[in-house]
Amino acid sequence: MKSGSVDAVITDPPYMIGAISTGNAKNKAGSWVDLMNASFWYRAWMSEAWRVLKDGGYMVTFLNWRTLPMLMKACADAKIETSSLAVWDKDWIGPAGPAQLRPTYEMILFCGKGDAKIDNRSQADIFRLKWMARLGGSGHPAQKPVPLLKQIIELVTKPGDVVLDPFCGGGTTGIAAMQCGRRFEGYEGDPEYAALSKERIGNAHEPLRAFDTPANSVINKPGSD
Repeated sequence: MKSGSVDAVITDPPYMIGAISTGNAKNKAGSWVDLMNASFWYRAWMSEAWRVLKDGGYMVTFLNWRTLPMLMKACADAKIETSSLAVWDKDWIGPAGPAQLRPTYEMILFCGKGDAKIDNRSQADIFRLKWMARLGGSGHPAQKPVPLLKQIIELVTKPGDVVLDPFCGGGTTGIAAMQCGRRFEGYEGDPEYAALSKERIGNAHEPLRAFDTPANSVINKPGSD
């Protein structure tokens, strides 16, 4: 993609918390070294996303408390400007191990490029939307709710803007973008989830043109070239 060609990057990347190079299988998140090594991967894709993002646009990334150090290091190394850290209050208590508090939230990192600004000055850093895993129904284990993505998209873009999701997953960002009157481009490396994205977006909206390569899939709304 060309530099400065998208108005917003909104994505829910893999959280990268499964490494156990410590040799302790009980430590699902691995060691601090594992987390910092994962930050190199975050830096790679975030740098590319930052390159294609227009000045004045936002990169919005979902994360949890384990991945926060990775993202902050990646942003610092890539010289990506961090603007806000928001909390998504799910109003629902999730599962956890016996030594853990049960989670009710995820986080959302906003990175504004250049002269980016939030026009809606009434928006706080807490997004409240009830959600539980079984509500998704798409078959993707980390599906996010369409209304939440719509709220974020309307916050950082205008009608007709281009929204990019480099980890398209189940296609929720694409559905939300089109419902908001935005153009959408999404990449997904997993063929199963790429097919799921196309099906969900295609069922929700008019037929789409899809361009595939062995490495990824791109989903475009007609006329988005």
